[in-house]
Amino acid sequence: MSAGDPVPMDPVPLNETMNGLLRRLRMDNASQVGGIFTHWDDVVGEDLARNIQPVKLEDGVLLVEASDAAWVTQFRFLENNVKERLSERIGASIVRIEVRQKRR
Repeated sequence: MSAGDPVPMDPVPLNETMNGLLRRLRMDNASQVGGIFTHWDDVVGEDLARNIQPVKLEDGVLLVEASDAAWVTQFRFLENNVKERLSERIGASIVRIEVRQKRR
């Protein structure tokens, strides 16, 4: 190895890498984020999942995007139910859910 060669690094477990990345992005831990994205369709149902998708989880606030204004309104009525189901299904501790309309 010469002076300009990069120093070899020991392998780092993927969950440590992901949790570090999520912290830098100011998002919650990988298992909760992954669980939300993985189980979203099961938790909210197919109709809702086609029109509303999770975007990020930060400090207990889940941001979701809706396909149009009507779905934004619809989701606001379902927010508490979705929080409860996410908590039961994946143990996510969500303080609130912010819903916004997707930009076109």
